[in-house]
Amino acid sequence: MKRLTLVRHAHAKFKGAEVKDFERPLSRRGKAEAKQTALGLSAHALIPGLLLVSAAIRTVQTAEIFARELQIPERHLRLDESLYLASAGLLLQLIQGIGIRIQHLMIIGHNPGVSELANHLAPEAKLGEFAPSAAATMDFEVRAWRDINARSAKNVQRQGPTRGLFGLLK
Repeated sequence: MKRLTLVRHAHAKFKGAEVKDFERPLSRRGKAEAKQTALGLSAHALIPGLLLVSAAIRTVQTAEIFARELQIPERHLRLDESLYLASAGLLLQLIQGIGIRIQHLMIIGHNPGVSELANHLAPEAKLGEFAPSAAATMDFEVRAWRDINARSAKNVQRQGPTRGLFGLLK
């Protein structure tokens, strides 16, 4: 069995003429959101063996908070520039290329790709568009990552901000 957690980066500071989109940092609110979502995942023992992260500043900062709160060693965190604003199709290709030894993979990326992929893999869960710092964890009854595909997710769990609250939603 394989487990995938898809995460949208936490709330970032608004774009300004002086800061490029790729370089936008998390806001104070975003830092708190990321910590709360990570703590929620930790409370349910949803700890990945590998964290793939977009190289944008806001996703890196989100990942650093997740790594700290989930006690993920730095060597299990991998930045990937191709994840910046990646489409659902590209995200799926990257996932399908992950080695067989990784049992639980987490990706921290951007919308619309993260939301679209989650809805592609688990349409019956009706996950909709991910809010900042929202996460969805899903299981796949496969031996290798290359075998996951549309509508194959099981046991989908949502984690993250919902009307100001954080919690596990099934």
